[in-house]
Amino acid sequence: MPLTPELFRALGALCEAPDPAHARLAVALGLPGHPDPGDHTELFVLQLVPYASVYLSQDGMLGGETADRVAGFWRALHLTPPPEPDHLAALLGLYAAIAEHELAEPDPARTILWHQARRALLWEHLLTWLPPYTAAAAHVAGSFYAGWARLLDAALRAEAAVLSAPPTPALHLRERPAPPDPDEGPDSFVRALLAPARSGLLLTRADLTRAARRNGVGLRMGERAFVLRTMLSQDPAATLAWLATEADRWAERHQAAEPVLGGVARAWRTRAETSRAALTRAQRTATEVAHVP
Repeated sequence: MPLTPELFRALGALCEAPDPAHARLAVALGLPGHPDPGDHTELFVLQLVPYASVYLSQDGMLGGETADRVAGFWRALHLTPPPEPDHLAALLGLYAAIAEHELAEPDPARTILWHQARRALLWEHLLTWLPPYTAAAAHVAGSFYAGWARLLDAALRAEAAVLSAPPTPALHLRERPAPPDPDEGPDSFVRALLAPARSGLLLTRADLTRAARRNGVGLRMGERAFVLRTMLSQDPAATLAWLATEADRWAERHQAAEPVLGGVARAWRTRAETSRAALTRAQRTATEVAHVP
């Protein structure tokens, strides 16, 4: 399917709970397989919730200032924000609507305004978090939703190539958050690692499960923060080494996106590189402590 407003609307619909209409969308988009409720829950509920605020806020939590900022964009267009203004389905639906207005507008001056709104939404509220989100989703999802994630990423990159970045950095990424610091204590350190806007990493439950099995650490069920604290308490050196490797992997991934995403990808890379340095130092200290007789 060509890059049209309908594409973004369809991609947004597919991140909502599956219904019979989604099977037709899947065929139209050429996605593998079909949307399965279990796979949907695994990706969008258990692994990667589809809300911008989780990936752009300093605490990695839903709502807050980040969601308010997204809601402000809706209001700037004289629209009433939906109850969840930063949900991916709502944002992609809004992007499709703006693109449709731009294509249909007969007044050249108003066409320019719609074009500017489309560019602002793309660079401020979509590209600031969706490239790492879709990369993580393609890694942990089943074949259907992995295909969905790759198609969304391709569509966004195509739009980024057409709509140049605004002259000022995205407000979501303008601040330089404090990096994860092991000296703050285990609770603060873990919270920072699990807040992508601070660490530059998207760590899923699947990632933590994989790490625990590889390092032979007992895996206890619970929230990610609880699981990661448990891993750090059982084998801090091995867990920190794994985290440093993850940070390095994310830094490389962000760097690979820089030719298309420019400053947005650089902001993410800087955060991942800072986390990698902090984790490497902490791992060395943990290893030295473990070898003290």
